Amino acid sequence: MEPLISINNLTKRFGSEKVFEGFKLEIFRDEILVIMGASGSGKSTLLNLIAELDHDYEGEIWRSTDISEGVSIPYPMVFQETESLLPWLNVIENIRLVAPGLTGDQIISLLKEVEMADDSHKYPRELSGGMKQRVGIARALACRSRMLLMDEPFASLDEELRLKLQDLIRAIKVRDELTVVFVTHDQTEAERLGDRIIKL
Repeated sequence: MEPLISINNLTKRFGSEKVFEGFKLEIFRDEILVIMGASGSGKSTLLNLIAELDHDYEGEIWRSTDISEGVSIPYPMVFQETESLLPWLNVIENIRLVAPGLTGDQIISLLKEVEMADDSHKYPRELSGGMKQRVGIARALACRSRMLLMDEPFASLDEELRLKLQDLIRAIKVRDELTVVFVTHDQTEAERLGDRIIKL
């Protein structure tokens, strides 16, 4: 398989502490790669490096031009925290912020996928944590990237909703041929969702 991202001989430090040294990883097209590890093992740090949010490292991170071709946000990320939505914008406006070219009908179509179309004009303060997380997923999908980065996005949700959203991510991954990098500390979630699992 052809990689979308290839990480070679990566060394990352925070002060005198090395988080990674000589680290290597390939991320392939159309896979769900699950990253596991204890707190402080570097899971979120690795996501930030992949997403080009952190440029302070040694080594090489090669990225296919296919990822950024035709998209304004090549590495959309869904976080564990549900407070990433802007509180003064409603659901539709929060999504349009990252994808101003989308029509109202296209945004509603995205919201239907995450069962939030009926709440499209609500503000974040009117949404539960699970509802906010579903809007966050829709907002990430609105970027139309080949990749989706997810940092323990379901950790604070109840089991029923977690299972439902796991199924949704897998279905969207197959339909849209997405590459998903998913961080979790939950072994069951990793085995249920991942095509491949790495442990830091």
